[in-house]
Amino acid sequence: MTDLTLYHCPKTRGFHALWMLEEIGEPFEVRIVNIRDDIQSEAYGAVNPMRKVPALDVGGELITESPAICAWLADRYPEKGLAPAIDATGRGSYLRWLFFAGSVIEPAFIDKAMSRETPRQMAGWGDLASVKATLADALDGRDFLVGDKFTAADLMIGSTLNFMMNFNLLERVEPFAGYVGQLVERPAYKRAMAREAAFAG
Repeated sequence: MTDLTLYHCPKTRGFHALWMLEEIGEPFEVRIVNIRDDIQSEAYGAVNPMRKVPALDVGGELITESPAICAWLADRYPEKGLAPAIDATGRGSYLRWLFFAGSVIEPAFIDKAMSRETPRQMAGWGDLASVKATLADALDGRDFLVGDKFTAADLMIGSTLNFMMNFNLLERVEPFAGYVGQLVERPAYKRAMAREAAFAG
């Protein structure tokens, strides 16, 4: 029995949560929903009114948004070592990078994909050049973003950068290529990818 149920659609941002659950290593259930299908998406609206994935049902309480799911799981299972303790050095940096993926990296690269430019003074993410420079500086000479070990922040940033490189929105250059390359060798990542392949049939 498990109280963790992930609502997931393959080849979406839901992969963040799927990978995180594999890192946690506790039993969980996956319910596949096709958010690209209007009928299925409308029915899924009863679970998550945004009709987006991922969504994690924890004993009847719904958690949405990838960084929130990752933060909750890391804090619920501290023995897995996927987040610094609340009062530990590095906790602030960890939270910064955990939320950097969705609130800074994604919108900057969406601008690029859409061939548009949000005025810098209006954009919380600044611009794409500063996003890439900030990340490159943070990763220069480092395997991980916080301290010397993998955290949920690396999962969020690494998964997002991997997506951007796979869709040719980010060049496979250092330090990004090496950083992502070592993360995708993690056993939990490979298990999550195997699930994705099975879901796709």
